[in-house]
Order: sequence, then C-alpha cells, then structure tokens
Amino acid sequence: MFLCEFKKTMVLIIVFFFAINAYSQSYNTQVEARLIVTQDNDIINIKGVAINKMQLSKSISYKLSVFKTDKNLNKSKNEQSGQLDLNADQQKDLSTTSINFDQDTKVIILLLIFDSTDNIIGKDRIVYNDNEDNTLNIKKNIAEKIEDISVKISAQLVNNEVEAKIETAQQNDFTTIKATAFNKTEITKSLIFKLMVFDKEESVGNLLEDKKQRFIISANQKIELAEASFNSVEDQPVICVMLIYDLDNNLIGQDRVVYNDKSNLDIENKQKLLEKLTEEQANSKDVNRDKRDGLELKGIVVEDTKTKPGRDFYKLFYSLYTQNNINGNKVVTIKEVLALGRNTKIEVIVGDDEIFSFFVRPSLEYLTKMNDYAIINVYKHFKKLENESKTIKRY
Repeated sequence: MFLCEFKKTMVLIIVFFFAINAYSQSYNTQVEARLIVTQDNDIINIKGVAINKMQLSKSISYKLSVFKTDKNLNKSKNEQSGQLDLNADQQKDLSTTSINFDQDTKVIILLLIFDSTDNIIGKDRIVYNDNEDNTLNIKKNIAEKIEDISVKISAQLVNNEVEAKIETAQQNDFTTIKATAFNKTEITKSLIFKLMVFDKEESVGNLLEDKKQRFIISANQKIELAEASFNSVEDQPVICVMLIYDLDNNLIGQDRVVYNDKSNLDIENKQKLLEKLTEEQANSKDVNRDKRDGLELKGIVVEDTKTKPGRDFYKLFYSLYTQNNINGNKVVTIKEVLALGRNTKIEVIVGDDEIFSFFVRPSLEYLTKMNDYAIINVYKHFKKLENESKTIKRY
C-alpha cells in the first residue's frame, strides 16, 4: 500500500516538473520581449520592444524594471508598465528610459510581457557589471575575445546556417559598411549580432564602433542589421568585424574586412623573397645532397594535426614546400598541440628542432601568411645546416 502511494506521488512530481519546464520554454514563442540598450558615455538608454509572432491580434501588458546596486550595496528600482494591443506580426515600442551608470554599479534590466490573463509570455533580461559577465566592460578584454573567436570557429560550422556579411560602399573619402545576415535555413531564428570597427588594430583603445542587438530573421531571408561610416585615410588600416550568435551565445556567423591593409605589402615582400630563395635553390645543390652513406630519404613532411584549420595549413605548407624543391634531408613535422584554453598551436619542427610556431586561426588568408613565414624559416634552417656541414668539412 505504501509503495503504491509512493509511486503515485513520484508520478505527480515528475508531471509537475515537466509542466513547469514546458511552461518556462513557452516564453517569447507568441510574443517576444526584446530589450534594446545603447550607451552614451555614462548614460544607458533602454527601450523595451514587443514583437507579435502570431497571425492574430494580442492584448498584452508589460512591466519594464531597472534594478541598481552600487558599490556600497545601496539598491534602487525604477519600474514602468502599461497595456496595449498588438496586431498580427507587429513590432511595437513599449517604453523608454535612461539611467546613470558607472563601472562600480551593477544594473539588472528586466522586461516582462503578460497576456490578458496575466501569464508571462515574453521575457528579456540584461545584466551589466555582473561579477561573472560584465557586458558593458567588453572593451577591457576585446583582444582576448577576438582570439577566442578563432577557437569557437574551429569547433563549429560558422556561416553554415546563417551567413554574416559585411558589404561596403565608397564615396569620396568615406567608406560605408553594412552588416547583413542571410538565413540559409527553413526556420525563423532569433539571434544576436555584434559589429565592431577598429582603428589600425584590434585592441582596446582603437574601437571606433561597437553595436550589439537582438534580431529575428525569417527562413531564407536576408536583412540589413547595422550601418557604420568612417573616413578612409590612405595607409591607415580600419578593421571591421561582424559576429552572429545564437541565444546560447554560440558563434554561428562571422565576417571580417580590413581596409588599407599594410600586411598585403608584407605578403608581397615575402613572396619576392620566396622567389629569390627558389631561384637560389634551383641554382645550387639540394641541401646536404652529397651524403655518401647510400640511400637517403629527402623531402618528407609529416602531418600531426587535430583540427581542420591545422590540416589546411599542412596542405598549404606541403604544396609550397614541394613547389620550391626544398627537399631537405630531415623530416619536417607539422604538429598541432593544445594551448591556453581551447586554443591550438601549430609547431613546425625540422628533425628535433622547433623552427616556427603560431596560434591557429581558421582564416585562409591568415594561414597563408603563416605558411609564408614557415617556409622561409624552414628553408633558412636547411641552408644553415648546409653551411655548418661545409664548415665542418673545411676543417
């Protein structure tokens, strides 16, 4: 008897928790609550928006709350509420407010949307200066975040479902960029985009534009998300980075454009050096060709990689290695190892000597540039070994 009652109680508890879970997942399915927040110096501007995803009109009410806690743990609360009707597929501004902000104050912004029976059907929440996630302080570690992007890219299929694209237009000395997203799937998606524009380099003090916002994109739709303009000064690089995240903060789309990129000149100079080295190689003997101990294996490159970018680098290296007929008498190993966090690092090893290394980024342009460096260093190392061998023979 007791066992039977116990089973009934457990069934009721399980059903209860499933019901709660199902209800919690129903937020933002009929009407989405969205917070749009911008910062102007020490002022945060907040706007609450409601988006009706249904083909029917909805009567709703809302509550926009702002909670502040300063460094002395003094708390304050600002609250706005109202009622309105939403037409089918309509997006409507609910309320706006502005608050003072400093780096020592924790701010929680909460937007709730209720149906006609006061059930919560939409919710959005943003926290600033949380000990664990300081969103407004993103500039503090922007360089680390840019590096972390490459880690996430290597683990995911970026631009596979939703493609991020930076489009440009030039007018006189001004360049205008448009951040666009293209949904390649048959499913409507709710996502977050971030657009950053850097002056000269991707560092904390050089951030010119920093835009971030939630958006909804329909199946097979392409939309424009943001626009920015800057003065195109010759020989002054400008770097634009666009990122698209899902609501679990996974990176699913990325694009990066560099204007007035001086590194292209460096690549041209390296290419000229490579051509010179190739010509020199063709007019000289293979490295350590004059071995007298019979059969000698040359030109061997071994792959020991873990990720697709690592394999891509190996293919680039091996192709250029054979094209330049370097044909060294020591085994060259392209080895990929784990680095800090979830980063990986490529090590180019000749025999037992590490000649060159770099942190992996899944960009073909970047890998090609690193390949140029690697080939030059490997060639110079073999030439050094050849010269040392000749020196020893001379004595």
